Amino acid sequence: MSHEIGKILIKEAQYKRAISIFEKLIKKKDDDLRANFFLGKIYYELNDLRKSIFFYKKCNQIQPNTSSILFNLALVLQSLGKIKEAKNTYLKLISINPKDIKSYYGLFVLDINSIDSFHYKKLEDLLQDNTINLFEKSLINFMFSKFEKKSANLINEINYLNLSHKQCYESNLDYNNQSDFYYKNIISNHFNKIKFKGDYNKINFNETKAIFIVGLPRSGSTLVETLISHNLQNIDTVGEFHAINRSIFDQIGSTIYSKNFNHKNFEFIINKKKFQDSLLKKYENIKNETFIDKSLENFFNIDIILQFFPNAKFLHTYRNFEDTVIGIYQKMLPELSWSHNIEDIIHYAKNYKKIINYFKKKYPSQIMDVKLSNLTNQQEDEAKKILKFCNIQFNDDYLNFHKNKRLFNKTNSFLQVRDKIKKYNTSKYQPYYYLLDDFYNRKKI
Repeated sequence: MSHEIGKILIKEAQYKRAISIFEKLIKKKDDDLRANFFLGKIYYELNDLRKSIFFYKKCNQIQPNTSSILFNLALVLQSLGKIKEAKNTYLKLISINPKDIKSYYGLFVLDINSIDSFHYKKLEDLLQDNTINLFEKSLINFMFSKFEKKSANLINEINYLNLSHKQCYESNLDYNNQSDFYYKNIISNHFNKIKFKGDYNKINFNETKAIFIVGLPRSGSTLVETLISHNLQNIDTVGEFHAINRSIFDQIGSTIYSKNFNHKNFEFIINKKKFQDSLLKKYENIKNETFIDKSLENFFNIDIILQFFPNAKFLHTYRNFEDTVIGIYQKMLPELSWSHNIEDIIHYAKNYKKIINYFKKKYPSQIMDVKLSNLTNQQEDEAKKILKFCNIQFNDDYLNFHKNKRLFNKTNSFLQVRDKIKKYNTSKYQPYYYLLDDFYNRKKI
């Protein structure tokens, strides 16, 4: 039993086992800083944010003003909508370390106006600082793009945005290249050719009512997740957990990333028993019969999911294609390798359209389209349709989730879900449509 074993279990998303290890370590030594820190991290991943705050605050008592502790605490406070506390924590971090770019960015995400002229000048200086890494520079340039947007300087905005995305991609080049290879060469060519071998115990998941929200980012997925989950205690939401993708890579990762791999001869084979065992470990913290997984890339994995969750429902959220492409490009999504230039976004989005249409024809009763403009413009009617599809009874409180004090959200939409649903703005992205002209002219869309 050690911290290192616990860390490995966290990486593998085996949180229940990791909790057991760290709780035993704390029982031996209550002020074990690392054990308390890792419990804060685990409970954040499990969406038990109040427990996460408890452990991070305990860490801060053990070792006050440690940057990593305070930063993680700020993220949890932000997710719970405790904006003032989160802001004060980011400001404290900046006072401790004026080069803490992530804390400037955290402050910026809370409210662009929190970055005053002093902070702005400091960020300009830090861009010239050789100790600032490439990812941190990408965050600065992303913030500058939004300042230019606020000033209606569209050309400067796009120049900063282009630079930010380039730096972000290059800051994690090996991972992004591997991710691109998987999405462009593996899953997009094999989503309908997956072979299943072996046997497994179907009873484990047969009674589970799994709801998977799929699609592209910036399509209303967080709104739908919040709509379903906020008003009931008997629904678990695991957010963007990526359990299916992780279990896939457990099986094929070493093959597709080997030195002599030839994707033309590749057979996409899933061992049912190993896959189920992997899922059981990853979803072991789910307590209720119904759960929501908002890992959007699961539109690739519908055949796999239905092998193990035969009663699964899929909510496919979408919006106007051009708005989706521009909306993704205007966000900082460092974990998505394909989100850092317009051409890659369009390529990914074209594959998504092809694949979701294929599965809608194959499984028409298990996939429901949710158009963002319909949901925002005809809120009650669309909400009722969604809940009926998910076998959940509607009540008036479903549309009042912004009043829910227990609400939390860990995505870029953490502020929007605390406001009333706003009608779809059809002109929001039109000034940026020119960015797509080259692709229309080459008939790439």
